[in-house]
Amino acid sequence: MWFVATLVLLVVAVREGLSTHCDFPQSLCFDSEPVLENLSNLENAIDELTTTPASFTTTAELESLVDSVTAAVQRPLSYETCRDVPAGSPSGLYLLRGEFREPQYAYCDMQYSGGGWLVFQYRFNGQTNFQLTWSLYQNGFGNLQSGEFWWGLDKLYRQTNIAPHELAIVMEDFDGAKAEARYSNFQIGDAAENYRLNVLGTFSGTSNLNGSDSLRRSQNMMFSTSDRDNDIWPGACAVTYTGAWWYSDCHDGNLNGQYLNGSTPIRAVGMTWKAFREQNYSLKTSRMMIRKKI
Repeated sequence: MWFVATLVLLVVAVREGLSTHCDFPQSLCFDSEPVLENLSNLENAIDELTTTPASFTTTAELESLVDSVTAAVQRPLSYETCRDVPAGSPSGLYLLRGEFREPQYAYCDMQYSGGGWLVFQYRFNGQTNFQLTWSLYQNGFGNLQSGEFWWGLDKLYRQTNIAPHELAIVMEDFDGAKAEARYSNFQIGDAAENYRLNVLGTFSGTSNLNGSDSLRRSQNMMFSTSDRDNDIWPGACAVTYTGAWWYSDCHDGNLNGQYLNGSTPIRAVGMTWKAFREQNYSLKTSRMMIRKKI
């Protein structure tokens, strides 16, 4: 009956593991409910094996239950959107199902304005080059865990088309002043539309923006990069202003522009937001986030 004894030890070990705190990133922790259900089934099978040998559960069935428990323990917990992550969870990487071909990791900000925000752009030190090509903006680049990043237009399209989302943009200058711009709705089109900014809802912002909306000019505009000019200007905005954005003819905001450490004599080529520090000032930080509306 060594196999039965081994199974009993396995059940005890897994139950003890479920009762301990998960020290891994939250996205690598798992949902204990299905594991506990499988453990209960396994315990019943072990009990049947030890008490009624004439009708015991087969070794193959027991091995299948063990495999189910192991798979559940190893499976990362996933959510539809960051909004579905339980309140009080830490900010960090989470696995999202969304409308993706397979689940995708995203950084969820669980502290800002009630939590549940998916961060799709984050800049804070200039160590990541944002003067990149269409394919990189389409698929995403950078370090989601601890660095600067762009999550990816294709994922952003799929996420904003699951359900209505709101948009928040949080910025800071090198003097420590902060500004926030919020939009009640945000949705972009697919690759065939060049990720057009189709929906941009009502604007609200901090008082230092003076009611000025530096994204409105981008509404209904397609996304442009240095190698894919989709703007409505005779020239190429992404090349002239060294960025990648929903340019029109060209911009009032350029948060993917060059990281130029504050004041610059060259107008509008930096990481700028006209309503905050005009266009001869490149900001210190920028964080763009979406959250599913309820």
